Amino acid sequence: MAAAPAMEEALEPGDPLRPFVEAEREFAQLQAAGDHEAAVRCLENVLRAQQATVQQMQDTVLSTLFERLAVGYNTLGMKHLKDGNTEISCKFFEKAEALTDPANLHMNSDSRLVLRAVTYNNMGCFYKSMSKLHTALQYLRKAQKIEERSSKCQNPAGTHLNLCALLSQMGKHQDALGHAKRALELLDPKSMEARPSHESSSNGESMVCVAYFNMGAEHEHLKQTSEALWAYDQAHKSCLSELGEEHPLSQQIATCLQQLKSKSAKSKKGGR
Repeated sequence: MAAAPAMEEALEPGDPLRPFVEAEREFAQLQAAGDHEAAVRCLENVLRAQQATVQQMQDTVLSTLFERLAVGYNTLGMKHLKDGNTEISCKFFEKAEALTDPANLHMNSDSRLVLRAVTYNNMGCFYKSMSKLHTALQYLRKAQKIEERSSKCQNPAGTHLNLCALLSQMGKHQDALGHAKRALELLDPKSMEARPSHESSSNGESMVCVAYFNMGAEHEHLKQTSEALWAYDQAHKSCLSELGEEHPLSQQIATCLQQLKSKSAKSKKGGR
């Protein structure tokens, strides 16, 4: 993707690819400046203006442009969701879903699958925030299905953590626990399944904290106290080494650990 300016210089003035390469360059500049709306509009405009050219192209020459647009739609979808603009948010996710459809032969198939999994994951988060839990579950399952068959997907552990949180909210604690454990397996650097991630290593480590913390919470729901204490302890150790004692997550885990220890001690006294 970074080769766009060099490619632009190599193109003849009348080359049909020139408008697309120029639009990609402008998109990258606008996105770097934080203007995601204008960045997306710039790609939409060139695709609309050059519709006849696009239709004549049968291969994946324009794959990076479509990939950038799918990323842009997802970025805007999440931004508007965070700001509470749910209708606008939903429209951007629907656009991303349509763009990553198997019918779009302009996109490289691996990239399309990766971005479709990202879109489904985001749509799962969208419907969870709207309290439409069964719809959210359908989308997260779709993301999981893609990630299980495509080794290129970047954050399958994140999908399992999202599934864990959702199923816990639905009261399905045994299923939720299974997803927390699966996330940890995927995050284990010694695992053959551990994949390189676009996320920073510190974020990967904080995902380990969250996975152990979620595991502890599910064990606690299932009244498995000793397992819950062990998982909370692992989460706390991981959090302290990565995020420090002052981090809100470290403090939250420390509180849960202390509360469960106190509760466990009281029940042991009461049982005598």
